[in-house]
Amino acid sequence: MKNSWTGGEAALAAAESVENLALAVHRSEPGAFERLIDRFEAPLFSYAESVLQNRFDAQEVVQDALLRAHRALTRQYDEQRCEALALRPWLFRTVRNLSLNKRRSKRSKLEQPLEDFDDGRMGPFVHLEGSELERKQEVELLRRAIALLPVDARELIVLRFMEEMSYGEIARTIGSSEAALRGKVFRSLKLLREALEKKGVNYAV
Repeated sequence: MKNSWTGGEAALAAAESVENLALAVHRSEPGAFERLIDRFEAPLFSYAESVLQNRFDAQEVVQDALLRAHRALTRQYDEQRCEALALRPWLFRTVRNLSLNKRRSKRSKLEQPLEDFDDGRMGPFVHLEGSELERKQEVELLRRAIALLPVDARELIVLRFMEEMSYGEIARTIGSSEAALRGKVFRSLKLLREALEKKGVNYAV
């Protein structure tokens, strides 16, 4: 989890702008695809697991997504397209589509859509003070609370507050407008707060 739930995307974008990984992979530069895997495999896995709630399925989805990414960048996309590609939301969108397809193929039970819940505006995540053990316990409680949320709320929590994506990046990832996303994120935070309160954690968000 990042140090802040309310920012950080500017620093990430600056770091990623140092090297255009999509273009480097397209040009088959030595180690380029390995660097792409090193940078994105872990966050993509966390995102897939948040959607699927199954580590093995998440691993399978991420491996498939990375293979598809390599094939697209090296064989299907031309250099101009690779140079202009917004790599991070493109990769997350690929993982999202594969994850949702896998859920449908396993005939997962229907979940109440996020739009059915009342809106509620919450503040940023508040990091609680305490020992290392207490912090680990809080993280585990948070993980379990997120697992109780509808899938669309889970993915928004992960993308916005764990991956610290901008609303623009999330919009490109899930195919939504930024204005609509802001309301959905607030509703997701409300649901997370309610889930945490059920576990005895008050005022966490």
